[in-house]
Amino acid sequence: MLPPAAFRSPTFSDKFFPPQIDSSHFLLRERIIGLLQGGSGASRSCIVVEGQPGQGKTTAIKQYLDHIGVAAVWYRVGPEDADPGFFMQALSACLATVLVDYPSAATARILAGGDLTPLDLPRQMDMLLRDLHQCLRGELHLVFDDLQHLLSHPSSLFILNTLLESAPGTLHTILISREPLAGLARLEREPLPLRLDHRILAMNEDEAADFFHHIVGIDVPLDQTREVIRLTDGWAMGIRLLGLHLEQGHGTIVPPAGLNRQTDGCRQLFTYFGQEIFTLLDEAIHRPLLLLALLDEIPVALAIELTGMPDIGSMLGDMAKRNIFLHPLDPEGTTYGCHHLFQQFLRDKARQTLSRETLVDAYRRAAAYHLARGNPAQALHFLLLAEDFQQLEDVLRQTGMPLLATNRAATLAALLGRIPETMLHQLGWSSFFLALALMDSTPTNALPLLDRALTLFSDQGDEVGELLSLTHCISVCITTTGHYRDGEPFLLRAVELFSRVADALDTATTILVARSLAMGYCIFLAEVDEANRFGSLALTLARREQLTNLEAALLMVMGYIRIFAGHTSLVRMYLEQAAPLVHHPEVGTFNRLSIRMMLFNFLFHDGDFNNYLLQKNQLIELLGIELVTQSIAGPFCSIWEMDIALSKGDAVAALDIAAQALARNALSPHVVSQILHLKGVALALEGHHDRALAAACESVELRNSAGGLYFITLNKVLTGVTHTLCGHHEKGLRLLDQGIEDARRMPTEYLEACGLLHRADTLWTTGRHQAALKDIEAGMRLLCRNGYRHLWAWTPASKARVLSLAVRHRFEPACARTLAADRLNLSILDDGTAIPLLDLRTLGDLSIMCQGTPLLKSEALTPLQRELLALLLATPA
Repeated sequence: MLPPAAFRSPTFSDKFFPPQIDSSHFLLRERIIGLLQGGSGASRSCIVVEGQPGQGKTTAIKQYLDHIGVAAVWYRVGPEDADPGFFMQALSACLATVLVDYPSAATARILAGGDLTPLDLPRQMDMLLRDLHQCLRGELHLVFDDLQHLLSHPSSLFILNTLLESAPGTLHTILISREPLAGLARLEREPLPLRLDHRILAMNEDEAADFFHHIVGIDVPLDQTREVIRLTDGWAMGIRLLGLHLEQGHGTIVPPAGLNRQTDGCRQLFTYFGQEIFTLLDEAIHRPLLLLALLDEIPVALAIELTGMPDIGSMLGDMAKRNIFLHPLDPEGTTYGCHHLFQQFLRDKARQTLSRETLVDAYRRAAAYHLARGNPAQALHFLLLAEDFQQLEDVLRQTGMPLLATNRAATLAALLGRIPETMLHQLGWSSFFLALALMDSTPTNALPLLDRALTLFSDQGDEVGELLSLTHCISVCITTTGHYRDGEPFLLRAVELFSRVADALDTATTILVARSLAMGYCIFLAEVDEANRFGSLALTLARREQLTNLEAALLMVMGYIRIFAGHTSLVRMYLEQAAPLVHHPEVGTFNRLSIRMMLFNFLFHDGDFNNYLLQKNQLIELLGIELVTQSIAGPFCSIWEMDIALSKGDAVAALDIAAQALARNALSPHVVSQILHLKGVALALEGHHDRALAAACESVELRNSAGGLYFITLNKVLTGVTHTLCGHHEKGLRLLDQGIEDARRMPTEYLEACGLLHRADTLWTTGRHQAALKDIEAGMRLLCRNGYRHLWAWTPASKARVLSLAVRHRFEPACARTLAADRLNLSILDDGTAIPLLDLRTLGDLSIMCQGTPLLKSEALTPLQRELLALLLATPA
């Protein structure tokens, strides 16, 4: 497969040339220029031009800019700009044609990369605008032509609107569209832009007369000129057609009776004259024109290949000079464009007169031409027209991943969405890349496509395709559906295939595959060693290739692996390495959020609740509460905060959080199971035993459905706790036994310690003291060795009992005392007696508290008591 870098420098130059106008064939629209100039039009920040095809919008704006003689740059919008990543990169390249040192090297590198999500757009636009403010030193007019292509694409419209709202005051924009512009806030508020519509653009009688006299060279009587305006409603293209009609020596300008523009539309009027104009052209150009009309743009080199005519370039140039609906797209005349109405007329005629074989051959040649020049999207377009689906599959295999890596998901979705459903069922690569293109926008449509691609690749023996499909199926199970059990067979098959085809993969693909395998081993099977092996491979490759965004993603993966294994000291190491990347401009928003989520997870497991809440509030300030709630952070923060409430003895708060979390739609079984097993503990603590057992039972059913060995083990421990709190001690102990054994097999000392100390508390309260002490000894050894300060569902009452017993029986007493002081504000004597610690606060007013309850304030103390207290506080420990 081709590396993504091969497609990271697309050529945009053909988008940036203004229309090449021969003034001898176009009427100077003095009235329009006057309107644009009037009222300081030259200094307006925004001009909007909306009009039907053939209204002369582009020509009028070009004449206006030439007339006022200002610096201007032209951006020709096309379907490819539906991809926000492409649009931003091309817009940056457009401005770079006239601005020195624009964009900055850092911005250019980021725009050329992948992993662009809607969350990234504001940040990347900020970078573009910052560079623009630094580099734009004078007045500049930026023209967006054919903006109708963006109207149904919110992300690209966001880019345009942000530019209109925040660009330097010296940047003036001109927006040209065939359809009314909507979705741009800048156009809806004061000061309103100057807006030209079809009524203003329509030619009047004087302009029509001037056109016939100065351009056509014929004086037309006033009554006939009025008839022209009536017939065409001032439509510039219609008047131009009549001019060509007269140029050919016809004595009348009025077409046959019954042909009325107002009833039949401009398309029918053009069809009538188009046929006449086509007939009058040299027959030698007829067939070549029909072939070339099949192209969206006409490169001369491709025209020579399609027509077999070495002089076709000069023939096209001659037609352009005669203004026969053909115009050069660049000053050198290497590429031509055809007016879309004339082009549609020619295409209709081509389909009527050329054989299907001829059309298919032309499409295939065009596809090969564009593929050889690094434009796979255009190649795919022509292969679809040719219905050459086998070649389409081959091109997708080679170029699909690079297209996605350069943010062309919308392009792929639009192209592959044109494949008939019956045919798509037979195409593995088409189904695969359509699934990936739809994954962020409509994942429900993407998943069946991914399953189909996997089946097709497996049946065809395409091991690379099967591996890539499996990799994404693993990712979907982890990030979208939460069905971890379904992911296990995907993982095992993917590992087998990776061992066979790894050498055939490029580096970026190898990293993505290895990352998915690492996460699969961690989450599906809790096999830490294998997860670490694949994660380390991917991280090493990402660092070697200086792929900063992937490095950030992999540091998150490695951190999670260590959290699952209970290696908190190693988690700190990965967090320290990831911290600078949170603010690195090349790291995408999703990976920034994932790193923050790893930090939240670590702080939760470490018991650093104050810092957890501080970090979460900072994220809310950055993204907003709604976005945080709706992102991956929302449900997992709810789970952690339920347990934080339980650790503080506040079961009611935990139940409130559970109710809010369960009220959200589309939570996966994985998430709901975790909410319910904590809800069961909270209900049991509140004495609602029947409801607690029901919640625990439902959580088990969902967990068995979702799978994931680590979470199955955690579920056994917490449902065991619920049963013991409800008085079902034997069943609770059996579940705790199973959880401890599962934790030891993984192994994860964190869950083992969690199970041991919960089981110890149950054994002690049911009179099995020797067994309880044995568990406390083993559990405290794990706590002390790993520095654990917090365990799932470890309530203050349970903590106090276990830590007091640990001190009394000399099981890691120093560690037990530290935990008691830190988590419970208790001091434990050698005999296990727990004494509340006083909390003396000297910042602000002096106060004395005990376990959160105020006891005394400074005004309640005598001067002598205050002096004694001050001496005590100042005495070295």
